Order: sequence, then C-alpha cells, then structure tokens
Amino acid sequence: MTTPTTHPPAEEEHRVFINDRGEGTFICPSCDKGVIRDLNAFTNTDSAVRLKCTCSCGNVYRVLIERRRHFRQHAKLVGMFSHRAATGQPTKGLVKILDISRSGLKFSVNSMPEFEVGSKLTLEFTLDDKDRSQVQEVCTVRRIQSNIVGVEFENLDHYGKLGQYLFR
Repeated sequence: MTTPTTHPPAEEEHRVFINDRGEGTFICPSCDKGVIRDLNAFTNTDSAVRLKCTCSCGNVYRVLIERRRHFRQHAKLVGMFSHRAATGQPTKGLVKILDISRSGLKFSVNSMPEFEVGSKLTLEFTLDDKDRSQVQEVCTVRRIQSNIVGVEFENLDHYGKLGQYLFR
C-alpha cells in the first residue's frame, strides 16, 4: 500500500497522524475507504516522512506522516512572554505566534532568547476570533532553534476562549 518517497510531492498532500499504538489511518481522497497501518517504524525518524499510497480503488495519493500528538493550526498572532531568570531578574519580550495546538505553540522572537529549554514562561496573546480574546498560559520551553521557540502548555485542559478557538 505505501512506498516511501524522498522529494516533496507536486499534488496535494494529506496528513496521517500516528496514534498512541503507533498506527495511522489512511483515507483515500477518491473513494473515502480507510485502512489502518502500523507506523512504528517512522516514530523516531527526525526528517519528514512522505509516503505514496495506492488504494484498492486504484487511486494513488501522497501522505505526510504526522508524529505530533495534536493537530497544529497555523496562526498569525502577537503577544508577549515573561520569564524570570535564575538571577531573579524578570525579562519580557514580544512574540509572533506561528502555530498553535492543544498541547503547545511555536513562536518567534526578534533576537536570540535569553531563556533555555526547560524554562517556564508566561505567554499573553490575543486571539484573532471575533471577540479578540485575551489568553494567558504558563508554558515550558521544549525547543529553541535560533529565534524560533516551541513550548508546551502547563495546563492541557482548555475550557475557555483558547479551547473554543482550537476546536472551532
């Protein structure tokens, strides 16, 4: 059913998420037939995994294996972070939120951040919903690549405006 590919596809690419058991559900975009396959071989791969799939109906389509726990929604939001350094000195800065999910978000800062992986941040930002809702979340820094920062929310239960925004 699947053949690994190494170059980006020209046609539309569909996403397949890996569940807790290491399986992914492939749904043919032509006939909507679904099939579940073991994807454990791809869970620890660092690079993007793209597969070319052939359905029993004869349709050939491409998928991107998504190893994230939750779907990431692209965003163009602005906000501010605050962080208390080990010296006790508080720092603040502006952020541009690039994407957001139930478990965390990715943002950029104007210069190299002064915090490190494992640091606790408080993020305050405005959603682009009709109410321009204000959100404040405590986060842990999980990844820093140049001026791009990935954080995980401390609280994963989103019952307020952020939850409504994510599940719309």
